[in-house]
Amino acid sequence: MLSRVMSRAVAALVVLVVLVGVPLHTDAFGAGSSARHNAQAKNIPAPQSYFGFAMGTTGRLAGFDKIKQYFRLIADRSDRVTYQVADKTTMGNDYPVLFVSSPRNLRNLGQIVRDNQRLADPRGISEQEARRLSQRSKPVYLMEGTLHSTEVGNTQALVDIVHRFATEDSDYTKTVLDNAVLMVIPSGNPDGQHLVVDHFNKTAGTAYDRVYPDLYHRYIGHDDNRDWFMFTQRETRTRVRLEQTYRPVVGHYMHQAGTGGPRLWTAPYDEPLGSGVDPITIQSATSQGQQAARALTAEGKKGVGTDDAYGIFWNADVMGFSTFLGTSLFLTEIAGAKDLAYPFTSSDGKPLGPQNRTMRMLQPYDKNTWTLEQIVAYAETAAYAGIENVAKNPESWLFNNLYQTGRNAVALPDVEPGTPNAYVIPAGQRDPFAVLEMLRIFEFGRVEIDQATAPFSAAGKTYPAGSYVLRTRQPLGRWIDQLLKIDKYPEQAARKCGQCPLIMPYSETTDNLGLLLGVDVDPVKDAFNAPLQRVRRVLPQQVRMPATPRGAYLVAPESYGVAHVLSRLQKAKVPTFRSAEEFKAGGRSFAPGTVVVPPTAAARQVLQGVSADTGLPVYGTDELPKVDGFTLKPGTKVGLIRGANNMPGGWMMWMFDQYGIDYKVVSADDYGDLAGKYDTIVLADGVSKNTIIRGLDPAKNPPEFAWARGVGEQGWAKLADYVSGGGNLVAIGGSSETARQLLKLPVENATPSDPAKLNAPGALLRASYDPKVPAAWGMPESGAVWFNQDAAYKVTGDAQVASRYPGEGDLLASGYAHGTASLNGLANVATFEVGKGHATIAGSEITFRSWPRQTWPIVINSIYQGPSKPTRPGTDERN
Repeated sequence: MLSRVMSRAVAALVVLVVLVGVPLHTDAFGAGSSARHNAQAKNIPAPQSYFGFAMGTTGRLAGFDKIKQYFRLIADRSDRVTYQVADKTTMGNDYPVLFVSSPRNLRNLGQIVRDNQRLADPRGISEQEARRLSQRSKPVYLMEGTLHSTEVGNTQALVDIVHRFATEDSDYTKTVLDNAVLMVIPSGNPDGQHLVVDHFNKTAGTAYDRVYPDLYHRYIGHDDNRDWFMFTQRETRTRVRLEQTYRPVVGHYMHQAGTGGPRLWTAPYDEPLGSGVDPITIQSATSQGQQAARALTAEGKKGVGTDDAYGIFWNADVMGFSTFLGTSLFLTEIAGAKDLAYPFTSSDGKPLGPQNRTMRMLQPYDKNTWTLEQIVAYAETAAYAGIENVAKNPESWLFNNLYQTGRNAVALPDVEPGTPNAYVIPAGQRDPFAVLEMLRIFEFGRVEIDQATAPFSAAGKTYPAGSYVLRTRQPLGRWIDQLLKIDKYPEQAARKCGQCPLIMPYSETTDNLGLLLGVDVDPVKDAFNAPLQRVRRVLPQQVRMPATPRGAYLVAPESYGVAHVLSRLQKAKVPTFRSAEEFKAGGRSFAPGTVVVPPTAAARQVLQGVSADTGLPVYGTDELPKVDGFTLKPGTKVGLIRGANNMPGGWMMWMFDQYGIDYKVVSADDYGDLAGKYDTIVLADGVSKNTIIRGLDPAKNPPEFAWARGVGEQGWAKLADYVSGGGNLVAIGGSSETARQLLKLPVENATPSDPAKLNAPGALLRASYDPKVPAAWGMPESGAVWFNQDAAYKVTGDAQVASRYPGEGDLLASGYAHGTASLNGLANVATFEVGKGHATIAGSEITFRSWPRQTWPIVINSIYQGPSKPTRPGTDERN
C-alpha cells in the first residue's frame, strides 16, 4: 500500500514537472545527473593528454586552432559546456565564446538573459520584483584571455579552467555551476593568438626571434583595449554585443605585464576616479581583487600587489564600455616570462618584483626566477577565487550590479549633482557626417536618442527642428555624460596627500567626443520640455542631388567626409579640381578646397553614392568657377612608412581602408624606385630615422618580414631625394621631427622638455587654422587638436603655416594640461617647398587612434594636394 501511494506521488510530481517546467532533480549534481556526468567526464581527455603537454610547460604553447578543437570536443561531450562562434574576426578567423554552467542553467539560458536584461533597466520594475528576478536568475561571469596576444599564459590557463568545470564533481564546482553562468572568451583577439603563438611554434629550433615582430592585430596591436568608445574594430564590437546581450556582473579581463612588477597585480585600483563610474561597480571590483589576493596568499603564491597602479577609471577608452552596463572590471596583470614561454631570471640574482613589504605588497616574491607554469597557476587561482565570490552571492551581485546601478543611472542628475539633464546636438552643423558618426557610436551603445520634431527652447537657447537630444536619465546616462562633458582633471583628488605628486591616469586625460569629431554639443543642466520622437535608426542626413548642371558639381570642404568624396572620385577616374580661393555659385559662398567635378554620368553616380552614405550635400553650378586651384593627379598612389609593430601606423592603415585611400605599406624593396611607386609618402607617428635605417634584422626574423628591414644611410638619402625630386611627404606626430631631420626643414621644436614647464599627457588643446592654406582646407578657424607632449614649432624660414596654437591664454580645451602658455603662437601644421617636391608636417599626432576626426582633413588635403597640378577648372595649364 505504501509503495502504491509513493508511486502515485512520484507520478503526480512528474506531471507537475511537465506542467511547470521544473526539473525533477533541481540539484544539477543529483544521482542521475552525476552518473551521466561521470560517463561524460571519462570521454573528455585531460589537457596534458590532448595537447601532449600540461598547460604552462616551459617552452610549449598550445596553438589556438587546437584549443578551439579541444573546446568543441568538450562541448560535444559535456552538457555543462556550449561552444559558439560569436563572429568572424578582421582576418576571417572564428571568434569563439563558451558558456559553462549546470545543464539546467544552460537549458534556461534564454530566460536568464531576459531576466538579467530586465534587471538592468529599472524603469517600470519595483524593487520587490527586482529582488524576485535576482532570486530566479543567475549572474553571468565573463572571462577573457589574450586581448593582448603576447600575454599568452591566460588562454593556456583557460584551457585548464574549462576542463575542470566540465569534468570535476566537487562542492566547489557544484556551487559555481548551479549559481552562475561562466561566459568564456578564450581570446579577445583570435587573430593575434594565431599570429603570435603560431610564430612562436614555427620558429622553434631556429635562429629567429620567438616573439612575433609586428602588430598582433591587423591594424592596432596593443591598442585593442583602447577602443571602448569609438568601437572601430570588429573584435571590439563583437565583445560589446556579447556584453550587451548577457549583461555580465563581472568581467575578468586576464592580462600580463612586464617582468619586473608584482607577480600578479589586482584591484583596488589607483587614482584618478571619474564621475562616470557607479561606486557599486568599483567596490565590487575591489571585492574581486581582494578575494583573488587572499586565495593566492593562502596558497603561498607571493608577490601579489594592489593599488598604486592602473588608474583606469578616468576615461572610457580604457575602463571599458561594460563598466557602464554595471559590470565590475576585475583585472589581473601577471608578470611576463622570457620570450613568452621561457623562465625569466633576474640578472643580479635578486628576487623579482618590488621587495618592500607594504599594505600594497604583503608578501614580496622571494625568488629570482619566474616561469610560464607559475603564470598559469597564478591565473587559475585568481580566476577560481573570483568566480567563487560571485557564485556564493548570486542574488546580491544581480541586484546590485544590474538593478541598483541601473536605478542610479536613470536618476543620474540626482545621484551626481551637477550632471546635465541632457545634451543637445543642434541641427544645421557644419559637418553632417561628423554628427552621423557620433550618433552611430551612441546607437551602437544602445543609447536612447531623441530628435526634435519642431523648434524648442532649453536653458535660454532656441534649437531648430531636427536637433538631437540625449537625456542622461536613462540606463546609459553615465556613458553619455562621460563622452560629452568637458573633462576637468581632479587635481586635488588625484593626489595621495596635499603635497604629494599629481597622479596621471593610466591612459589619456580626455575622451570628449564632440571636440574630437568637431560637433557642437550643448549641456542642458535643468529639465525641459520639447517635442521629441525616438530615433529608431540613425541614418545620414537626407539630401537631394541637384539637376545635372551645365558647369560642374560642387562639394564644400567643411566635412572630413570629403575624404570619401576624393577617394571615390579617384577610383572612378573622374577628373577632380579643388579651388584655392573662395567663390560664389548658386547664391552661396564656397570655401577654398571646394571639390569641383565635371557633370558626367560617372561623377554623378559617385557623388550620389557618397551623399547617400554620408549626408554631405552636393551642389551644382551652370558656370565653371573662375578661380585658381589644383587638379588632383589621377590615381594618386600613396605609400605608408610605418615600420614593424608601429601602432600609429596600424591606425593609419585602418583609416586609409575606411576611406578607400589607394595605399601600400612601403617596403624596403621600394626604396630603389620610390618616385615610380608613390606620389605621396606618409610617415606614421613614431617612425624615426632608426626605424628607416636599421629596421628589423633579417637574421632574426623570417623572410615574410623583409619588408620592414633597414635600408641604411643609402635608403635614408633616397627618401630625401624622392622629396626634392618632386615627391610629396606627409609626416605626423613624432615623425615630424624625422622629416625635419631628413629634409633640413626650417623649423625648430620649441616644446619644453621639462614637464614642470609643460605637461599635457593626452589632452585636447585649442588651435587656430588658416583655411586658405591647402593643408587646412575645410577646417574651422578654431578648433581642438590632440596633444601628448608633442612637438610644436618655431618657423625659421619659408613655410605655409596651416595651424598654430593661439598666441595667448590657456590652451586647454578638455582634459589636463599645465604650462600651455609655452606653446602660444607656435606652429603645429606647416607645408614646405623642398626642391621640386613638398613636405607637410603636423607636430601633434592629429590621427591619434583615429579619435580626432576633425583634423583628418589635414592628412587628406596634404596627401592629394602635393602631387596635384595648379590649374583652373576646365584647363590643363596654370593660369
